[in-house]
Amino acid sequence: MAGDEVSVAVNGGTVMGRHQPASAAHPKALDVFYGMPYATVERFQPAVMVPPPRSGTLRAVEPGPSQPFPMAPHDTAESPLRLNIFRPCTCSSAPRPPSPGGGGGDGSGSGRKGRLLPVLVYIHGGGFNFGHPLERDLAALVAWAPVDVLVVSVGYRLGALGFLTEGGGERNLGLRDQRTALEWVREWVRGFGGDGGDVTLMGVSAGAHSIGHHILSPSPLPFRKSILESGSPTARSVLAAAHPRPTAQLASLNSHARGKPLASLPVDDLLDASLMVWADNMASVCWPFQPVVDGGPGGGGIIPDAPLKLWDDAARSGRMRDQAVITGFCSHEGTSFVPQRAATNAAFLSFFKTLIPSLAPADLAALERLYPDPVTHPSSPYANPPQSRSRYGAQFTRLHEAYAHYAYICPVLHTAHSLSCAGATVYLYEYAALAPPFFAASHGDQAAVVAHDMALLRGKPGLADVAGAMNARWTRFTASADGTLDEALWPRFVSPFDGRGQPNGRLLVFGDGNDEAAGGLGKGTPVKTRTLTEREMEQCRFWWDRMELSQGMGVRSSL
Repeated sequence: MAGDEVSVAVNGGTVMGRHQPASAAHPKALDVFYGMPYATVERFQPAVMVPPPRSGTLRAVEPGPSQPFPMAPHDTAESPLRLNIFRPCTCSSAPRPPSPGGGGGDGSGSGRKGRLLPVLVYIHGGGFNFGHPLERDLAALVAWAPVDVLVVSVGYRLGALGFLTEGGGERNLGLRDQRTALEWVREWVRGFGGDGGDVTLMGVSAGAHSIGHHILSPSPLPFRKSILESGSPTARSVLAAAHPRPTAQLASLNSHARGKPLASLPVDDLLDASLMVWADNMASVCWPFQPVVDGGPGGGGIIPDAPLKLWDDAARSGRMRDQAVITGFCSHEGTSFVPQRAATNAAFLSFFKTLIPSLAPADLAALERLYPDPVTHPSSPYANPPQSRSRYGAQFTRLHEAYAHYAYICPVLHTAHSLSCAGATVYLYEYAALAPPFFAASHGDQAAVVAHDMALLRGKPGLADVAGAMNARWTRFTASADGTLDEALWPRFVSPFDGRGQPNGRLLVFGDGNDEAAGGLGKGTPVKTRTLTEREMEQCRFWWDRMELSQGMGVRSSL
């Protein structure tokens, strides 16, 4: 065995991984197992779980191909589905990283022989069309954690391969792949030193949406703890397969594929056709190949009904009381998605009418009042900052703020509210550190900070303090048996929306006033507590009252 390799005995065979010595970027020595198959797949068919080899040696020392997606910068393959494992090295008592954030947890790290580690399963983002399980420096997340955790990152089918709405086959195959991956982890992670009975799910964006759907599923997965970064099961839209939008997008895919059978189309041709459909819908943010309501008259499905209905069902069942969740948002979630040159009120209204076709004239009038036009209302808070007025249309700030509330912030708060009212343990956050290109805290900006990725943090001492505070809380939550943290470390969120006369609405804000990543000198405040404002609650009530227009067939309930 090479000196930089490590082996584990699993299922009668041997898996060879890579030993990664401690370094300035990764202060704990690690063992990493890359690209291990967890299932085989045939196109448009459910995955079939595969165990580790019963004999011989599986080499897992280099990243394997990811699932195919357009313009992937690395090798891809439809089968098998793969996962990666990152764990602290079992070989020595390596030096501990500093422990910013303090409090809670047992602080133990090395010398853990015989003790199974809590497991964090990471589901990547990418709009259900792009991305891969090594999108973040998960080795850094493990290496900087003040408590030892084992991280598994999983691949799943994307785009048309994972979320085709064509009849005849099972839908939401990408979500089903994630469930198969968790089954594999529960059965086999013990061989790598992980506790399959102590699993936390973590995801960003589409990964967080996915976890939300798994939380709501009437056939729940065996986990109690989850971390949803900028995502929710009610985020953006979750339409029925028969809704006109996915129906038209499927027709467009078939057209770009020149009518050839999708099941046998060469994968590169399918990706090219899928990318054309994506491009057709990118400006409107009406993205194709998304999870859909997949229940039928006989029930079943991963998302058997509209998520709002599933929230009601889950709350009545009482099973949400056992859940513990970290969830939160970035301050400016919408900057990367909306048209940057929109200049008129008509363009603002047209964007939302295209996005949510069932908005009535009264809804659009209420939307205008809630987000006053900065062109005609000099006191509107949605005027572009002076330094950016020459680069963006007059409606840009108004658009990205309203879209952020519709697509991400208010769905996140809906999840926090629903779980809080159901008796779950909820910790809420806002990520506020500013970064390029928008000089904002944009969608996904927290990812490298939570991971404590030194490629971003080097030379930014204030942001490194933010990273220490976030990494410590994320991993201590994972290591907590029941998902509870010391009140001094993170006050529990109690919904102020429920009208029970017990206002709380407390959340942590990470990185307020920090602009180092944007080229500034402001270190800001690593972490502080604030309370949701009346303005935030007014905005979310507006979007919550219209959330059903982006679910199922997109019609308003008669109830």
